[in-house]
Amino acid sequence: MEECRVEIKRIIAALDLSSYSEITFSHALTLARALGAELILLNVINDRGLEVLNALGAEGYGLSKEKYVETVRTDREAEFRRDYLSRVGEVPTRLVFRVGLPYEQVLKAIEKEQADMVVIGAKGRSNLAGVLFGTTAEKVIRRATCTVVSVRGPEHCRLPE
Repeated sequence: MEECRVEIKRIIAALDLSSYSEITFSHALTLARALGAELILLNVINDRGLEVLNALGAEGYGLSKEKYVETVRTDREAEFRRDYLSRVGEVPTRLVFRVGLPYEQVLKAIEKEQADMVVIGAKGRSNLAGVLFGTTAEKVIRRATCTVVSVRGPEHCRLPE
């Protein structure tokens, strides 16, 4: 039998700033430290339904999808720098933003970044949509070309004794 070599050089932490993001980040950072891997913090700005902003802009309301996305990106970047990047220490880390449907953008980021592993929360921002259509995590787990670590929520976190 041929030996399978496993090298984990790049880990994506898919963070949507939901209640699962903190524990997902903690798992990803712990893995990156232990494996000597680069950590890529990925946030997807969901653009579903944002085309209406362009229509309103055309009516003279001064709105556009692009302006909205840029505002959200700026706000989130500040939050990521404060809450996550400030805690990575010596772990090489990058922040990546993508725009689109979350599961599609996570899958595209895996390919573009040549990630060896993705760490993702089992649930995210929209529980109702997850019940109806399947969660982003479920879709990523089924389609990803790398190892996926699915992190259960904070209610399952084991505290140190």
